Amino acid sequence: MELLYPVENDIDRAVEILKKGGIVAFPTETVYGIGCDAFNEKAVERLYEIKKRSRDKPLIVGVGSFEEIYEIAEVNEVAEILIKEFFPGSLTLVLKNKKIPSIVTANSQKVAVRMPSHEIPLKLIRKLGRPVVVPSANISGRPSPTKFEHVLSDFGESIDAIIIGECQIGIESTILDVTVSPPKLLRPGAVSTEALKKFVDLEVGEDTFGQYEISAEVLVFTGRGVEEEIKKFLAKRKNAVVIAKKNIYGERVIEVGETLESYAMNFFDALRKAESMGAEVILVEGIEEKGIGEAIMHRLYRCARNVIRV
Repeated sequence: MELLYPVENDIDRAVEILKKGGIVAFPTETVYGIGCDAFNEKAVERLYEIKKRSRDKPLIVGVGSFEEIYEIAEVNEVAEILIKEFFPGSLTLVLKNKKIPSIVTANSQKVAVRMPSHEIPLKLIRKLGRPVVVPSANISGRPSPTKFEHVLSDFGESIDAIIIGECQIGIESTILDVTVSPPKLLRPGAVSTEALKKFVDLEVGEDTFGQYEISAEVLVFTGRGVEEEIKKFLAKRKNAVVIAKKNIYGERVIEVGETLESYAMNFFDALRKAESMGAEVILVEGIEEKGIGEAIMHRLYRCARNVIRV
């Protein structure tokens, strides 16, 4: 496994690996992604195996140009509006598939398409000259990675290369199915529901993402009395770690910041840190469900053994 850097020679090396059917992890503006040539079915099969991902879960396909979207998918009027507004960026659109292999789409007639805005995946895709699958670079069920160390922890030597770099948002893309009317929100993410509703009416689809696999019991606290309630739990639960916006609790606290943006960037890393500290229980301060806070809480609910509303 090679550690590469965001310089031209290393980008070229990563492209060479992709051309040979290899698998490369890289930062995106959302979280770390892991990719291979979307048309190399053997490489896609290996990626499923490495991620321990069910074959009935399709992979997001990353493109490097607007022309590429039209080559691989049917773009309707709603999609055109959203592509013009949000591409490149953190929105994934589910479109009717034209030519992406069925192994990528889980035998669906639809394909999930995203054009990253981060320069590293864009360079990889453009230099390869072909779409690249871009799921998050984690073992399925684990918290998404926002640092290359997270990728190393999950995959070790099982992938071919990791490009070391910085993610910018810290939470995965929003997924919207525009093949149906009204469009269906399949996953809240870095593009907020409020932002989407300025351009389209939408409905919220069934959540099919399941629970995260965390080694500790996770309790999420929401409401106005969060601080006092967490202090009560700390008095009873000694081997606990708190994930908080700021530290008012003493020792074994991981701060994620008081803004929505800092919380989004830090909370996946905080979950992994809490596990590494040997926590038996992780107490998490929730956040207001507005803007990207909606997506943050969606992820926290997927972690939580219990949600305590106070």
